[in-house]
Parts: sequence; structure tokens; C-alpha cells
Amino acid sequence: MSEERITALLSEAAQWHLLGLLFEYPDDSWRNRLHTLLPDLRQENLRAMGQAALHYATEGLHIALFGPAGSVPVREVTYQGGVQFGYLMAELSAYYEAFGYRPAIAEADDHIAVELGFLSYLKLKQALALASDDEDHAAVTGEAATNFLKDHVAVMAEPVAKNLEIYAPDYLIDAGLLVLEQAGPSPRSGYPLGANLGEEDDEMTCGPSAAASDLVQL
Repeated sequence: MSEERITALLSEAAQWHLLGLLFEYPDDSWRNRLHTLLPDLRQENLRAMGQAALHYATEGLHIALFGPAGSVPVREVTYQGGVQFGYLMAELSAYYEAFGYRPAIAEADDHIAVELGFLSYLKLKQALALASDDEDHAAVTGEAATNFLKDHVAVMAEPVAKNLEIYAPDYLIDAGLLVLEQAGPSPRSGYPLGANLGEEDDEMTCGPSAAASDLVQL
């Protein structure tokens, strides 16, 4: 059973890695990493996405879609509905530091490629913990992945998918729909609204949410 779970986690890690790569800037390093990943993708639809990206992705397309003035914003802060930027970035930083995650790309911590890469990283860590018979660390890492997917990736999954359907080529539309399928609908923001700052609100909290701030280094 452990071997099956490990294999499944490695497959999930490869899937999230691919999805993250599809939102990265397509330079030579990106192409090399995507070529290296393709043999690890078990599902035909994932391999087709990767191969289509290698064929169709260009710097111009990336900038038109995901650049600063692009048609498809891919930063979580865009969709948080009044979130204070500092709260969001502090929580993401807490997650990344707790698990030793160092993004390989020069994007903001709330960029979708960074967040999807983090999910891939967590799945790899969970598989490694299981392979080492460390069920406790595997459980903590698995819970972190579930919470991060729900609290962060899900916030932008639906609007990104909808915009991709309007502006993007088919392989990116498929990628957006797959992220949405995995993440589910957007949750209600857990952050204080900017309009409420300075007003008394018993429910307002400051700093990262408990889910992130309580994490331990793994």
C-alpha cells in the first residue's frame, strides 16, 4: 500500500510541476525542464499539454497573457477581494519557509506558477516521508498541501480558467480547467478587507492565518 501511495504522490507531483511550468516564462531553461519532465507524466493528456507548450509557447504569448498588462492576471492578490498585500505575502512566506521551498523562478510568491510549484514540492516531500516510514511528516505535509490548495490556489483557479478560455490556446485552456478541477471553487477570503482597516471588528485578525503560522520546519 505504501508503494502505491508513493507512486500516486509522485504522479501528482509531476502533474503540479507541469501545470506550474505552463505559467512560467518560456526561456531555454524552461524548455529544458519541460523536456526533462515529459517522461514522468503518466497521463496522455498531460503529455499532450507539455508537448503543445513546447511547440506553441513563445515569449510574446506569455507576456500578452501573463505579463503586467496581460489578459490573464495570475497573481493571487488580484483575486483576494480587498486583501491587504502584506497579510497574503506573510502567509505565503510562512508556508514556503516552513517546508524549505525555494522557487526556481524569479516571480512573486503569489504568482500561480510559484504556488503550483509549491504543491508539486509538497507532494514530493510527502512521498519522501512515506518512503522513509515517517507517517507523521507525511500527514503534516499532506494536510499542508490540502489547505494550501483550498486557501490559495483555489482563490484564482476559477477566474484564471475563465480568462484562459477567452484568450489562450487550447493547451492552456486545458491546464486552467485541470487546476480548477483540482482546486474547486474559490473560498471566501480569510483576510481583513482594506475598507475595514481602522474600524473596530471583533473578527479581524492580524498576521498570517493559523494554518500557516503554526507550521513547523519540515
